[in-house]
Amino acid sequence: MKRALILGAMCLGLSAAPSRPVAQNLGVAALPGSPVAALTSSQAEIVRLSNELTRIDTDASTLTPERSALRARARQQARWLYHLSQSDALAVRGGPEMLLDHAARSGRVRRVFQTTLKAMERAERRAETLDLERQRVARLLQAAQEQRNRAEAEQRAQAALGVYGAAPSGTAPASVTVYGGAASVTPGVERFAESAGRLLFPVAGRAEVRRAFREGAEGPGIEINVPLGTPARAVFPGRVAFADRYGAYGMIVIVDHGDHYYSVSANLARIDVRVGQELSTGDVVGSAGDDGRGPMLYFEVRHAGETVDPVPWLGL
Repeated sequence: MKRALILGAMCLGLSAAPSRPVAQNLGVAALPGSPVAALTSSQAEIVRLSNELTRIDTDASTLTPERSALRARARQQARWLYHLSQSDALAVRGGPEMLLDHAARSGRVRRVFQTTLKAMERAERRAETLDLERQRVARLLQAAQEQRNRAEAEQRAQAALGVYGAAPSGTAPASVTVYGGAASVTPGVERFAESAGRLLFPVAGRAEVRRAFREGAEGPGIEINVPLGTPARAVFPGRVAFADRYGAYGMIVIVDHGDHYYSVSANLARIDVRVGQELSTGDVVGSAGDDGRGPMLYFEVRHAGETVDPVPWLGL
C-alpha cells in the first residue's frame, strides 16, 4: 500500500494545479476534507478503539477467574446445605439444644450461599455487558479501518495521478472505428519509447474511438466504446503501479513500462490485477465499465508526468 503511494508519486511525477495541491503524507498539513485529514482522523479513531478493545479484553480476562471461583464456592456451599438438610432428622432427635444449633448453622450457610449466588449473578451480568460492549467497539473499529482504507486509496490515487484542475475546453472529434488485433510481441522492441505506432490496442475486436479528456489531464486520452465487460489489455510489458478507484477516472489501472512511461486504463467495471504484478503484452487488467455515458474504456499514455496523445502510439 505504502509502496504503491511512493511508486505512483515518484514515477508519474505529476504536479497539481496551484488551486488544488496534492495532499501527501509527507509532513504536509492536512487539507479540510482531504484524504490526509480523513486518514489522520481514522487512524486516531482506530488507536482509540483499539485501546478500548484492549481494556474490555483485560476486564473480561480478570472476570473469568472470578466467575470460576464463584461457581466453585457456590457448589461447595450447596453441598454443605445438602448435608445439613440430611441431618435435620438427627438434630430433632438430639433435643432442643442440638436442634437450635443445627438451625443456626443452616441459616448461616444459607445466607452465605445466597450472597454467593448474588455475586455470581452480578459477575454474569458484567460478563454479558462486556461481551456486548466488545461487539459494539469491534464494529466501530471495523468501520474506522474501512474508512482508513478508503482514505489511503484516495491518497494513493492522488499521488499516482495528480489529477486536479479543470478539464480542457474544446469539442472532441468524431469517433473512428478500430479493430484491435490479437496480442503479439513486436520483434526488437524492448523499450516503451521504441514502440510508438506499434502498441497493442487496449481491447480486441471492433471499437469506436475518439479523443477525450479527463479532469486535470493536459493532453488527450481516448474513449474506446465497447460492450460492457470487454476485457482491457496491457498494451506493453510492465508492472502495475496503481490499481484502485479515483474520482472521475473511476476504477483505474496504471502500468509502469519503464523510463517514466505509463499507460492508464480507466472507467473499469472490474480490476483484475494487483499493485506490483508483472504484466506481459495482452494480459487482461480489467474490464470496460459504464459511468452513465455508455460502456467504454478510457485510455491514456503518460511520460514524466505529462499526458501525451495516445493516438500515434497506437498507430491510429
